[in-house]
Amino acid sequence: MLSDPPPAKFARTPLLMVTKAEAVYIETRARILTGVLPPGLNVNQESLAADLGVSITPLREALRRLEMEGLIRLEAHRTVVIAPLTGGELDELYVIRIELDSLAAGLAAAKAPEAQLDTIGRLARQKPAHEPVAQLERNRAFHRAIYASCGNGALISYLDQLWDRTDRYRLILVKEELIGGPASRQDHIDIADAIANRDAVRAARLTRDHIARSRTLIANIMSSRPKAEASQ
Repeated sequence: MLSDPPPAKFARTPLLMVTKAEAVYIETRARILTGVLPPGLNVNQESLAADLGVSITPLREALRRLEMEGLIRLEAHRTVVIAPLTGGELDELYVIRIELDSLAAGLAAAKAPEAQLDTIGRLARQKPAHEPVAQLERNRAFHRAIYASCGNGALISYLDQLWDRTDRYRLILVKEELIGGPASRQDHIDIADAIANRDAVRAARLTRDHIARSRTLIANIMSSRPKAEASQ
């Protein structure tokens, strides 16, 4: 049974189909991604619940999900620590993504239904959004369409978890591209075309290069900024 409708503070979220805990999760996650709750910040759970306009129960449920995604740490005395962004974690996550994303692209080229090929191509060519989180979601939709076409449920599950863990790092690059232009859009088009042509080898190689290039760009941006600004 669904709980009472979330408070008006969450009105921008489609609320009729979500619980209060889901709305709290969506809002808190958005605040972490956008830097409203910056990396390394210590937050008291009661204070956060009051700021969100909810009781502690739905907040705790939301925080457990965020902890599983690696976005926060729950410590003693009801303290929430927003997980820091580090070059070490970036490398650990992206070395896995390089392998698994390229595997998924190769499998999609071999197995994707024709209708799904059209979806992948359309998502690759959509116009960039003007807001970073919206563009982040468009990028995810493109890659998720490839994952959904690979025919391997376990691989899809692993990649979904990696996306959750790497959203904040990708947002650094998305913000930069909104200033200088989304260079990744052409990468997406090339990958989509390779998949549409059923060229598994090319699709895997292009995807590997795309993920590796993103990792390098993110690392360069992080290293060129003061730590306090790296995720702002």
